[in-house]
Parts: sequence; C-alpha cells; structure tokens
Amino acid sequence: SEELTPEALIEMFKAYNSHEGLYYYLGSIVNTSENAEVHYEYIVAAAKCQQYKEVERVCRDSTAYDPERVRDFLIEAHLPDPRALIQVGDRHGFVDAVTAYLWKNNQKD
Repeated sequence: SEELTPEALIEMFKAYNSHEGLYYYLGSIVNTSENAEVHYEYIVAAAKCQQYKEVERVCRDSTAYDPERVRDFLIEAHLPDPRALIQVGDRHGFVDAVTAYLWKNNQKD
C-alpha cells in the first residue's frame, strides 16, 4: 500500500487527464491533509472542473498550500471569478500584485 501515496495517485490521474477523478479523490483528503502538493493539485483540479466556489474555499481556509505557486496558477488560469485570487492576495501579502492584475484584466468586483 506504500505505492498508493497521494503523490502516486495524483500522477496516475494526471497521466490519464482525469481532472474530475483527481478533483473527487483529492476532495476526499484535502480537508485532513497538510501536504502542500495535495492542496495545490486540488485547487488546480477544482478550477479545471469549474468548481470556483471550492477553489475560493480552499484558498480562504487552507494553510497548507504554497501561496506564491497558487497565486501564479490563479493569475495564469484567468478564472471568471476572482475571489480565490483576492483571498490569496489578501492573506499572503500580494495585494498590490493582485490589484494590478485585476485592474489590467478589468475584473473589478
């Protein structure tokens, strides 16, 4: 059972481009995991599955993700709802960068 680590399962789901499978698998462990990779991959999978409220929830409630990596992903993803990015910016001191991005992309909510 050592082979079935979260990292190994993440790679398996990614190898088959199974964003929904990854989203549901990680959704079952993200709330109890302190693994930064689990949290990051869950945010990515949720975004790819258009589960924007879930992306926002994890960005707001989690303390286990790498804030710079998540910020960079959210900026590159151009999600239709900027609240997750705003949460990351506010919590981790990226307010100036997030404000500039939102202004440039006309996402002033």
